Amino acid sequence: MMRTGLVLAAIAGVALSAQAQTPPQDNSASWPAEVRQIYNEFKSQCRNGGGKFIPDKANFAIQTEVTGDGKPDWVIDYGAWDCQVPEILRFADNAPESGSAYCGTAGCSTVILGSGRRGLTPIFEDNVRGWDAVKLPNGEPALELSVHGSVCGGVGAEVCIRTLAWNRTEWNTVRTYRWTDADYAAHQNGMDGDPFVEPPQHTARWQFAGQGDGAIAAVVDHPEITAVGLRCIPGGGIYMTVVPGSGMVPPQAGQPLMMTFTGYTDNIDGNQQLMQEPGRNDFSGEVDEVVLSLMSGKDDMLGVIASGDGGGEWQSLTPLSLGGSSAAIRSLTAQCSGVAGAAASQQAAGQQPVAPLNIVPGHYVVEGNSCGNPGFEVVFYDGKRFGLMRGGRPGTEDENFLDPLGKVSRIREGLLLEDWQTVVDVMSPTRIRTMHEEFGQPMRWCPADQIPAGYRAR
Repeated sequence: MMRTGLVLAAIAGVALSAQAQTPPQDNSASWPAEVRQIYNEFKSQCRNGGGKFIPDKANFAIQTEVTGDGKPDWVIDYGAWDCQVPEILRFADNAPESGSAYCGTAGCSTVILGSGRRGLTPIFEDNVRGWDAVKLPNGEPALELSVHGSVCGGVGAEVCIRTLAWNRTEWNTVRTYRWTDADYAAHQNGMDGDPFVEPPQHTARWQFAGQGDGAIAAVVDHPEITAVGLRCIPGGGIYMTVVPGSGMVPPQAGQPLMMTFTGYTDNIDGNQQLMQEPGRNDFSGEVDEVVLSLMSGKDDMLGVIASGDGGGEWQSLTPLSLGGSSAAIRSLTAQCSGVAGAAASQQAAGQQPVAPLNIVPGHYVVEGNSCGNPGFEVVFYDGKRFGLMRGGRPGTEDENFLDPLGKVSRIREGLLLEDWQTVVDVMSPTRIRTMHEEFGQPMRWCPADQIPAGYRAR
């Protein structure tokens, strides 16, 4: 919860002199050990539970002076962080909490560490909607709080202001004030003169250009990212490139740029890891198949978080626009499939197709993937055996299935593998499509030495 300037001297007629208000800044480099300890406890709680820790450092801890000894005190907002968890954990009983768990109708749990002879110790803990450090008429410091309306004898939604002063051992209530109709009217009139600042948004549309391995689908004008681009890998697959902008915290030297994209419709996460290109500000890597699916899916935009320290802390970014992305990525995929298909034909030169499917024996991967990163499933065929290779871990959904080919019949859609209840559409000696309920994406032949060991037939 952000610190709130109450400006009560003008609105409520209280004889207080509020200190000048400035937007909070990230001052984490100057946090004392006591503040850092609380912060690290929240961070560990999130990460140990399998979540991604997203702090709001500018509002988590703010230095002030409310005890009157001239030494810094610290106000800590327990709600100024988030913990994003994977889909599988979101509704689990042991899912880690986010900072929102410390917030409610009375505001967020707020702790003040006051200076004293024993260092910084907690001198205040309660839920508040906003706070200000102010001066009493005698010049002594005080704490002005916006609290639940019931504190003033009203309903929860009403504005209630409580002013407290620290007497070195406890807080004394200076005044508790419930807003009147005149206060609400004065506040509204003051708001009418304030220009409304629209939060950052991304509405740019994706564009497609080029042919073959020069084709690219990209979007620009994101508030924190200069560009996001997708391009063909000549040997098969699609590369993603991200160019960080000035509003994005860059990765530390030698660290990857880690990003998580979240689809709002199905609440699915896709994780992407990119490495910096030598001598450039670009971060690139083969696109994750879930991320590619989200970018060309049914959402209008994707949530985005990024980490540059190996996943220790994450930055929340403006949602990424998907306007025109489906058409742009569909055009790119078609170009990349052609590039990959041509590469497969060249790699298989000199090898002869084998009956009864009349394709080159070996492993086939989806043309949108590379041979070294084949995705969910690889098809294997050698004339006598057929297989669906899924990583090779026995007893899991990644188990490999390799059995005799069985009887093959020709039907209108292609070649029916009766024992497998699968249809194979032979597009060329090195390209196929398989069908269970409907045809999947085109697949191309890959050399066995390029296929990961877990997906290889034995």
